[in-house]
Amino acid sequence: MTLDPTEIASSWLQSYAACLASGDVKGAVSCFQDTGFLRDLLVFTWNNRTLHGHEKINAYLENTLAHASITDLKLESRRGLVPEIDRFNAQLVSSAAHTVSAGFTFLCKVGRGRGYFFLVPVDAGGWKAISVMMQLADISGHEEWIQEEGAHAGHTLSWTDVNRERREIIEKDPYVLIIGAGHTGLNAAAQFKHLNIPSLVVESNMRIGDNWRKRRVLPQTYLDIYCELLYHPYPTSWPLYLPRDKIADWLEHYAQAEDLVVWTNSRPLPCPTYDRTSGRWTVLRELLGEPNIPIMDNRDTFDGPIVHCVDYKGGKPFAGKRVVVVGAGNTSADLCQDLSFHGAESVTMVQRSASLVIPIALVQNLVENMYPEELEIDTCDFLVMAKPVPLIQEMADRTEALLVEQLKETYQPLREAGFKLVTNKNLFTVFYSTYGGGHTSTVPSRNLCLLASLMTGYFYDVGCVDLIRSGKVKVKQGVKIARLEKNSVIFTDGSTLEADAIVLATSFGSIRDSMRGIFGDSVIDQTSPVWGLDDEGELRGIYRPSGHPGLWFAAGEFYTSRARAKHLALEIKAVQLGLLKL
Repeated sequence: MTLDPTEIASSWLQSYAACLASGDVKGAVSCFQDTGFLRDLLVFTWNNRTLHGHEKINAYLENTLAHASITDLKLESRRGLVPEIDRFNAQLVSSAAHTVSAGFTFLCKVGRGRGYFFLVPVDAGGWKAISVMMQLADISGHEEWIQEEGAHAGHTLSWTDVNRERREIIEKDPYVLIIGAGHTGLNAAAQFKHLNIPSLVVESNMRIGDNWRKRRVLPQTYLDIYCELLYHPYPTSWPLYLPRDKIADWLEHYAQAEDLVVWTNSRPLPCPTYDRTSGRWTVLRELLGEPNIPIMDNRDTFDGPIVHCVDYKGGKPFAGKRVVVVGAGNTSADLCQDLSFHGAESVTMVQRSASLVIPIALVQNLVENMYPEELEIDTCDFLVMAKPVPLIQEMADRTEALLVEQLKETYQPLREAGFKLVTNKNLFTVFYSTYGGGHTSTVPSRNLCLLASLMTGYFYDVGCVDLIRSGKVKVKQGVKIARLEKNSVIFTDGSTLEADAIVLATSFGSIRDSMRGIFGDSVIDQTSPVWGLDDEGELRGIYRPSGHPGLWFAAGEFYTSRARAKHLALEIKAVQLGLLKL
């Protein structure tokens, strides 16, 4: 029997729509499988929620459905969102032989929404949803604009004058202060601009992009199709793996092309205050997320350099030296490879716990499947967002054994070298379960966004595994540095290793903890932990209310900062319009 995905999707959506419109909670819940997911991104509440199973979905809708006023559900007609059979392998999401998936649009109390669902057949006949994602797309009367006319006062005003006046207005009275002009901060600033939210970006470096230019580790592991910025596709002639400096220059160009208001080399003074009556911040200081420096007894007795990765200037100064690299994530792998290439006598990677290792070819294959050339990047981001993280984890569990088998040749030499592997987490789980540090800084503003995107716990293999296999990079596993002697490192297991230099690839502390020195405990204690997953599988503390009014956290690699910028902008717009009270 030939399945008609449009007929199946239309029939299911019609039933679901009727229940939502009439306020029939039990009927709406019955449209889901018993173990189905409902992912709500700012539709039923001004927050990001994932509900799993009939009981939780029912309890959630009982309190929110009537207020949301969901109506006018229609199937999407845009490419990549029309009903399809087995867009994702059915065996990855259920035991069913086939899945049907489709996008849809709808109206809600505050505006327009977008959604996506995955259906599976049930024994009793018909189809039910294993997952439904519903996302607020725009607030009525305050829709995102894409392109302006470009002619001003009947073509009598020059663009230079118009742009200067716009900048001056924002600089005098920004509604949002964004701290850090990395890809996360710039994506947010561009999104805010297109929702008419005046925002000022403060960057401590001399130039936009310097946070990339100053990196001294291997730069070529960033896939161009994954690293796009909002509104600006990368040139098709660019390399598949983007060099570090090319990304830096692209960020600088992006800020200019989007006419973003950015203050570089800006170092305001202490200390931020928040006026609850006016709802305004006065922020007075710049701070980089503090490097995570492990405690090592007798540190002053060590005769060689001890360098944190933030201050690493390349491997040449370490030629002929015995180097110990503390850490086993992406930065450590890049550092070890760089040190070996530049002639270090020996390189030893110190791994305290366990790490996930993914060959770069597998990452490329995954990203190309997620971001096919024929689909717009916004559509691809939307399809990735359509799957709740717990569902992704379930899908990963189903393929774990197969993946481990495929990676046997990669993993075997690592195990033989003593490297401890994480093999029960897929790529997305690692991204979401690690945490970041970041930048902060100040001027008077109503909303303060702290941006971060540093992560640990995994590395993409672009050559380090071969160095470990050959013995050029050795592994010391399950220990930390206990103390130092003049020319040696003593580990917590009592063993000793002669060393001439130590490089700390230990990332940065949590941006939330770093902010205590700026905002104080009374403010930070009101905020949620930042990064990682909550009990529902949603990101903690970022792109959602932090717990303190006017203070928002944003973080993530390119996909997360690009796809989530709209969510953050809509929340702040809702505050500005009085729709959201914090």
